[in-house]
Amino acid sequence: MINNSLLRKSKLTTAVSVTLSALSLIFSSGQSATASGGLPVERQPLVVSSIVPENEANPPGMAEGSGVWVNLWNYPKTDVEGYCQKLYSTGIRNLFVQTSRSTTEAITQPTELGQLIEACHKYKIRVIAWSFAELKSPISDADKMIVAARFRTPNGERLDGIAPNLENNLNKAVVETYSKHIRDALGNGYPMMAVVYSPLNRAPMVALTPWKSLAKYYDVIAPMAYWNGRYQTVDAYTYTKRTVERVRQLTEKPDVEVHVIGDGMGTRANEITEFIRACRDVGAQSASLYPNQKTTEEQFGAMSRYSDLMPANGRHRLVVLRTLLSRGVVANPPTFDPAKALSRGEFMKVVAHGLKVPNINDSSEAFGYFKRLGVVDLVASEYPEMAVDDDLISPISLEAGQKFVTVAKKAVISQNKAHHKTNLFRANQKQAAPAGSSSSSYLSMNRPTRVERLFVAPVYAAGEAKLLSPADVKFSGKQHHINYLDAAQLFEDLNH
Repeated sequence: MINNSLLRKSKLTTAVSVTLSALSLIFSSGQSATASGGLPVERQPLVVSSIVPENEANPPGMAEGSGVWVNLWNYPKTDVEGYCQKLYSTGIRNLFVQTSRSTTEAITQPTELGQLIEACHKYKIRVIAWSFAELKSPISDADKMIVAARFRTPNGERLDGIAPNLENNLNKAVVETYSKHIRDALGNGYPMMAVVYSPLNRAPMVALTPWKSLAKYYDVIAPMAYWNGRYQTVDAYTYTKRTVERVRQLTEKPDVEVHVIGDGMGTRANEITEFIRACRDVGAQSASLYPNQKTTEEQFGAMSRYSDLMPANGRHRLVVLRTLLSRGVVANPPTFDPAKALSRGEFMKVVAHGLKVPNINDSSEAFGYFKRLGVVDLVASEYPEMAVDDDLISPISLEAGQKFVTVAKKAVISQNKAHHKTNLFRANQKQAAPAGSSSSSYLSMNRPTRVERLFVAPVYAAGEAKLLSPADVKFSGKQHHINYLDAAQLFEDLNH
């Protein structure tokens, strides 16, 4: 897959530590693991009422969850079933299988590939084909990927997507020709991932990478975050985090979906864990490991912790965020980064929309609404910063956000019940009033503020819902601020 002479050093060691993403796990949900076909499938328009439909959030064939990569010479030759069972038992949900190079046939091992696809699908593991494209003949190289996408096993099963590996001849016109040819042949709905160098890699050709073109033709950008390289060595966490941040900048698409390929060439478990932790902190949607030869037992063990660190529905959260941005529920600042902390005012606006509160158009209106409802003051008794109405741009901590969501949800539900009771009371009084009488004598009884207070106060005294289990809170003393992706999942949670 990789041009090692440009990327590697022989010695690979770095040290790392482990923490856990809290809010990602607060609202995490399941993931899709269905197979996709190789025939053109038109993308459906994104239609969202309160939440994004699951099939739109997790289209089949793209990498959700962890993965490992296999070269042409590393196909499992015996006990394919046992191999796939091992992948599944260690939490691997995506197997990236090389099907060709520019100098080979489009499908070099059709029998073995077919067996691998069928066995992986039995264990709900996606199989995504990749090919090393030298791009001396972009159309010929593209045709190899098209053949792979249309490959069928004896039982009619298909690959779940393709991931062209683009390392050579990164001239914009060449990459455009190659990518457009594949996209035109497979249709807008076929899952495609572009495998490219990390923009931090100092190899000379990396500067030529046409990032905007990649974002145009591919659903996912997959940078190879190899922190031990020929030109520099950086710790796994820093290199991974900066890689994703730079991809967002270069594509000029902050909400681009990013799958990070980690450095598995001799790396140890602590490095891999730190790599996954960085993927979580920077808001990448998924990650995998390129082991060069065979994945070691230690590496499998490290990857098995993936679900402890990464949200289970990273792709879904990104789609929800895109929807919130397009609707104006979340503002799109000039320097927008989905992994950055959300302002307190924006957080309140998301909560208001998640609870379907009408007529909330900006942060000030959201703050005012929750202030009148008593939510702000109640939460401020424990977190005083919540009551500062002239500072809606500061971030909100996880703990304060948890408290706010719990109280706000109860208060809005209680308010709705109060309004319902008030409306019933008015309707009954109107029906019972003698002919010619006026309802004005009942106005003092029907003031919503009084009724709302009566119904809201007892609810506040009730026990709070636990949004995090004790085992989920492992921050190593570092305060976590709610970010844009967290807010997207929060919106989902409030709509369930």
